Amino acid sequence: KQNNVTRIKKELKRQSKKKEKSAKAWKSRMDQQQAGMDERQKIRTHNLGKRKLGGAAAANLSSKRIAEEKDVGTPLAGGATAAAGDKKKRRRSNPHADKARAGFEGKKQDFLNAKK
Repeated sequence: KQNNVTRIKKELKRQSKKKEKSAKAWKSRMDQQQAGMDERQKIRTHNLGKRKLGGAAAANLSSKRIAEEKDVGTPLAGGATAAAGDKKKRRRSNPHADKARAGFEGKKQDFLNAKK
């Protein structure tokens, strides 16, 4: 009978150790998943901020460039920066920013039917 009691105690101890180990592994998995989600969200907000700027900055989006770039302003929610708080209109920085609408590329020199 004593042998049976010690066996039960050992089995209970074994089960509790197994539970602790399982809980530790589960917490580790959840922490890794949360870290991955945070990293993806950081990349997404960075890319959305760059896309708002447009042009060459929006064309070259990469998670590798986030660590390399040094932003002047402090990042805010939505990819905006604190330096952008000065309500001035920003000039577009894409390759076609200085061109007019399609069909209106040339500068008007004179009237079409000018008398010469």
